[in-house]
Order: sequence, then structure tokens, then C-alpha cells
Amino acid sequence: MLAWSPLLVQKIEIHALGFVLRKLQLNRHRDAEVAPHGHPFAQLILYLSGEGVQTVKGRRRRARTGDLFVIPAQVPHGFSVAGRSRPLCLVLDYELEGAGQVRAAHRALSPATLNELHRLLSRVPRKGRLTLADYPAILAVVARLLEQSPASSKPAPSLFERVTEQVRTPDPLEKIARKLGYHPDHLNRKLKRELGLGLRALRDTVRLEKAQAALRSETSIAEAAVRAGFDDPNYFARWFRRQTGRTPSAWRG
Repeated sequence: MLAWSPLLVQKIEIHALGFVLRKLQLNRHRDAEVAPHGHPFAQLILYLSGEGVQTVKGRRRRARTGDLFVIPAQVPHGFSVAGRSRPLCLVLDYELEGAGQVRAAHRALSPATLNELHRLLSRVPRKGRLTLADYPAILAVVARLLEQSPASSKPAPSLFERVTEQVRTPDPLEKIARKLGYHPDHLNRKLKRELGLGLRALRDTVRLEKAQAALRSETSIAEAAVRAGFDDPNYFARWFRRQTGRTPSAWRG
């Protein structure tokens, strides 16, 4: 029997930000101790609540809410409970692309960053097949954790990072492809092969994240449209419904 209860499991393969995400899981520890073990992939372990003792390569560290541990592949690590509350941990299984190397690391996240991660995780489906609307939250979780982690020698900006930066602008997609040094058709094929999303879908993903953030802040539909890069609120409403299955008003509730 597992030493933890998986509350959220998404087995996915996303190539982004210079790494490959294999799985995102939320675990509630059941047993008082997890024996040292290793994996063929690296892990990020974030304590969302509770406390215990995290062991990495025989070194014991007290782990409390907000503590982030980076565990390289094949490195033995274990856990034991300390205190009354069994921890709830966010676990990401991942690999770095290219020649990047993961180093064992530990740091404490700020309350503001932890709150932001809780908010993003609430938008990730617990099970089932992911849709385009789910990717912004998952990628945002990963990006926040990687920003906080000194775990790797930083590679040059990945294609995903460069494209994501460009699709935030109002430039036509063909112009964006040319600025990045690609023919539009070639870039679309490359993105679909590496991310499963073409250039237009990637722009839609970024715009949807902006629109949802604007709607959560209780701005008007028209303001949310402008923040997402749309001049026409009516067209924005139709586009939003195609992405999520709901109108902006219904999505906001």
C-alpha cells in the first residue's frame, strides 16, 4: 500500500521552459515514515501544509509549509512525520532537456507565492483528460516553481519561452514566426511536435489565462477583452465560449 494518498494525479508530457514535465501529483501522507528511495527522474516536492523531516542523500531537514525540495534523479530521499499534521505535498516529476543538470536544493517560499500556487492548483482538474483551458494553470504552476528553484544550470531561453513572450504582443502570427526566424508553417509543425499546440493555440492559451485573470479581478467583460488583446467585446465573448464552453459572465459566476 502506498505511504501517501494521491489526491490529484495528472500524467502528462509537456515540453516547456527547458524541461519535460512527466507528472503532477498532490499527495496526503498516510504513513509516519517513507523509506529512502530514488527515481529515474528529478522531482520538485513542495510542502503545502503540515510538517515533517525530509531526508536527501542522508541529510535530514525539517520541512514545513512552503518548503520546496529539489531531488535529482536517482538520489535517495525519504520522509518522516514530525508534529501532529500529516503533510500535503505537491510533487512534480520532470527531466531537463539538453545538457542541463539538476542539483539538490531546498528553499522556503513566501506566503504570497504559496497562496498563488494554491489558487492555480484549484484550477487543475483532479483527473481526466486535459483540455486547452487547463494548460495555463499547469504551466503557471511549473513556471512559479522553477522561478523559485535554484536547481538547474539555466539553459538559453527555450523555444516555448521565446514564443510565449512574442504571442503576448498584438503582432500577427506570421510576423511573430518571422521574428523568431521561422517560416510560419515550419514553426507550427515544430510547436505541435514539441508542445502539442500550434502557434494560434498557444496564443489562445496565453490570452485565455489573461482573460480569466481579468475576470477573476471583477473587471467588466469589455476590460477583460482588452487585457486579453481583443478590441471587440462581442467577438471576445464568442471566442471565450469556444475555449471554455461558457460565456465570460457564466464562467465568472
